[in-house]
This record gives sequence, structure tokens and C-alpha cells, in this order.
Amino acid sequence: MRRVNAPPALRPLPSVDRDEEDGLERAVRLDRREIVECQAGVLRGADPELLHRQRVATRRLRSLLRSAGPLTSDPKRAHRLAEDLRWLGRALGAVRDRDVLIDYLVDELTRLEEAAAFGAVLELIDSERQEARRELASVFASERYQTLLQELEQPPRLRAGEDIRSVALSEHERMVEAFPALDDDPSDGELHEFRIQVKRARYAAGAAGASERYMERARALQDILGEHQDAAVAENDIRDLLSRVRGTGRTALAAGRLIERQRIRRSEARRVWRKAWKRLRRAGDREWR
Repeated sequence: MRRVNAPPALRPLPSVDRDEEDGLERAVRLDRREIVECQAGVLRGADPELLHRQRVATRRLRSLLRSAGPLTSDPKRAHRLAEDLRWLGRALGAVRDRDVLIDYLVDELTRLEEAAAFGAVLELIDSERQEARRELASVFASERYQTLLQELEQPPRLRAGEDIRSVALSEHERMVEAFPALDDDPSDGELHEFRIQVKRARYAAGAAGASERYMERARALQDILGEHQDAAVAENDIRDLLSRVRGTGRTALAAGRLIERQRIRRSEARRVWRKAWKRLRRAGDREWR
């Protein structure tokens, strides 16, 4: 692979003494290090947890750059980096989503008599996962990825007078303002959008050094809403996969039972998410007062 030159915007940037890093720069460098450290293991496919860690670091980085970008000295650069991270996140997600779906289905099928009839579906998902891994390898070998890593060595810097805690407060306030728009029975899409806002608030709070109480309660709500989203996606995936394989009546029966399980998962998440929200809201009132 040919040598990748730094983009023009990077060359004039002076080196920064790590003692003078602001909160955004520190967070970006930590997540960049996580992405790099996981890469070799992700390429080998040795441990799905490495892929999970790399994807989380990528998502967290993108979220922080989106949240703090307008307060940096170069908002356009922050936006461009966030878009590159979205591109990377999609490639990672294509593999990770299939890892998760396969593990979940294998676990659930152990409880069904019709499990063997679902083999063709699992084979289809695995073939898609292998293709996604090949595409991810090409992403890692690309000039765009190498340039992204190079740029993240010199992260966007907050403007004078700005700090990462103000970014976290803004994201918390956006989350609080988003809640009243949810009625007693919000749609799957509305809950998914609220989960994204919770995640953005949590990522910004983590970079700002928020209390353990706030972080734990944000994670708890995010996990509940994530379970709801996973169930909604799994139901759609099962229907789609079933339409693409030549299954039997037992395959359809297994699919029906799996779909029913997704509805139970969603129902349980809907039953408890508001309680988790109230706990987070109380923690936020103490954290950001």
C-alpha cells in the first residue's frame, strides 16, 4: 500500500503538550488508541469482543465530535471526521450485527424442538458475516482509514473559553427536552431516537468525568432501550431471512416462535424504561445543577 500523505489541514497544526490537552482532545486520543489496539484482533476474527470494543470507540468518538464540533476551532474539520467515523462504524456494524444475531439465535434455538430446521437461515447469516468481514478488511487497508487515524492523532481542539462539561450539559438538556415528546405508547422509531440521545448524553458525560451514579443510570436506560431496538431489528431480520431461504414448515414454525420472543422482549423493555428514565433524570438533576 502506498504511503499516505497527511491532508493539508494537518500540516500546519503544532504539536500539543499532553498536559495542555482539553477534555475533547483527551477523549479523542483515548478512543483512537482503542480503535488501533483492537484492529489486529478484529482482522483475525479471534475475539468478537475486540470488534465490539472497536465499534463502541468509533461510535463514541463520532458522537463526541458531533456534540462538541460547533465549539471547536474548526467545526468543518470536526464534522468531516465525524462523517469518516460514521463510514467506519457502518463497516464495523455490518460484522457486529451479524455476530450478535447469530449468537442470539443459536442461544434461543437451543430451547426449540425445531432448531435443526433453522440451519439454512444460520448459514445465510454466516455467509453475510464473512462478506462483511472481507469488506471491513478492505476498509482497514484503505487510504481513507489511514488518513482518519492520522488526523485523529491531532484532534480538534475546543475554542478558548469552552470546556467539555458544557458540551455534556448541553447533551443532557437535549435529552431532557426530548422526553416530553414521547406519548404513553411511543413508536419503535421514537424510542430508538430517544436511545440515541441518551447515548450521546452518556458519551459526553463520560468525557466530562461525570459521576458514577449518572453514568450507571444512563447506561441502564440505554441498555433497556437497546434491548427494545435489538428485538425490533431481530424480528425484521428473521422475517427477511425466512423469505430468502427454502425452508420447511418446521422452519416457519421456529421463525414464528422466535418472532413471538422478540415481541416479549419489546414488551418487557416498554414496561420498565420509564422507571429507568426517572432514575436518570434524578441523577441528572444532581449532576448538572
